[in-house]
Amino acid sequence: MDESEPRASPQPASAGDGVWRELFEGGSPRAILGRLVEGDPLGLRARCDQRLRAQALLLDAQRLYLRTVAHVARHGIAYRGAPPLDVWIAERIRKALGELLDEDSAATASRELPATVDDERLLLLAELFGIEPEVLARRVSAFNRAHFEVRSTFCGLVLDGRDPAEWAAENRTTAERAKGSLRRALWILGVREEINLDKLLNSDDGGVDDES
Repeated sequence: MDESEPRASPQPASAGDGVWRELFEGGSPRAILGRLVEGDPLGLRARCDQRLRAQALLLDAQRLYLRTVAHVARHGIAYRGAPPLDVWIAERIRKALGELLDEDSAATASRELPATVDDERLLLLAELFGIEPEVLARRVSAFNRAHFEVRSTFCGLVLDGRDPAEWAAENRTTAERAKGSLRRALWILGVREEINLDKLLNSDDGGVDDES
């Protein structure tokens, strides 16, 4: 399998065997949708977040969540307990993710610029690298189709603010190779100015995703 393609999350959170009966039986897709969004009983939001992190994708988690909820509601009425619920949900997320990636690729190919950018991570990255948010949003599609090593390096070192040497050791690579992958990621995202990687990676920001 191409590492740039969506893959199943390695350890999905278990939803429990009997949950689906209460949610899916005796209802229309619209009724199922209402049950799914009320308290998120299947943990779809967390599953979507987990998938994006596992795949190192720069995609708005809310978009994936909403598309996944729609898929589960549409197909849940026909679910009868096989395959296991966690596997079935993972497939719905895979389908939803594939659709969004294809849509973004099509929008990029047609040179459509997003009217606004609401993804806070993209806004922070645009500010960090001095790029217009709308331009960066267009480049994200190419990033999401890049090799997994490129994506994971960027997410690990920039978004999570990991120490390069520690991250490289955990991922069985070298710090220099990681920096090369990072430079490739920055180029794909449209960063054309020379970036001092040592300064970038040794900043005290703690990563773009840091909430402290």
